Amino acid sequence: MPRPSLILRSPYLQWLLVQIFPRLRAWPVGKWPAVMEKVRGADFDRIERIGIVAAVVLTTWLLRPASGSDSPAAIVFLTQLPVALPLLFLMAGPFFLRRIRRVIDSEARSGRESRSDDPDERK
Repeated sequence: MPRPSLILRSPYLQWLLVQIFPRLRAWPVGKWPAVMEKVRGADFDRIERIGIVAAVVLTTWLLRPASGSDSPAAIVFLTQLPVALPLLFLMAGPFFLRRIRRVIDSEARSGRESRSDDPDERK
């Protein structure tokens, strides 16, 4: 028997998701994994793609090694990796959040429209 999603098992994760994505309140908690699967399957739009590429390019440019460095390449890589990860998180993260919010908003809108089109709902 498959284990339920971490979203369903962790009230702390549920609280965090509601703080970051308030529109999730439009669905019961049991439907959140399905909504997040739709988010995971959604494509990035043009602004998000350009922003992520720009974040990677800027991070790469900021972390270029000094030209007169006599350090071996492995040491340079291992020292730059801990700096690159937070930089990428700060620069590219907002574009990932934008995609998640965009998809959740569109799902909430389509759910609201389908409920208003349902003749049984209007009674």
